Amino acid sequence: MSPDGSGIPGLFIAFFVFMAIVAVLGIAISVTLSVRRFLVLRSGGLNPLTAREQLAARLNKSQLMAPAAAEKSIEQRLAELEDLHDRGVISDAELAAARAKVIATG
Repeated sequence: MSPDGSGIPGLFIAFFVFMAIVAVLGIAISVTLSVRRFLVLRSGGLNPLTAREQLAARLNKSQLMAPAAAEKSIEQRLAELEDLHDRGVISDAELAAARAKVIATG
């Protein structure tokens, strides 16, 4: 029993108050982070409730996940090399070497 006769030790009350404050702060931080995530996803054009699914669908549609069959044809690769040469990005020797490599790996 405590000296004031209340029957509940002051240390227990202090501990309870401290734990209540920690719980309230934890909830406040969690809500703040959730709201921030919601706003960031929304500003990025995603539905915050289905963001993972939307991002997975975008990745599947992207060129990063395209099958090897979607590679450029020999004609497209040669046209790109000609364009680089016309713009002066590669020299005549580099064009000849690159053309030979494209045709050989065709």
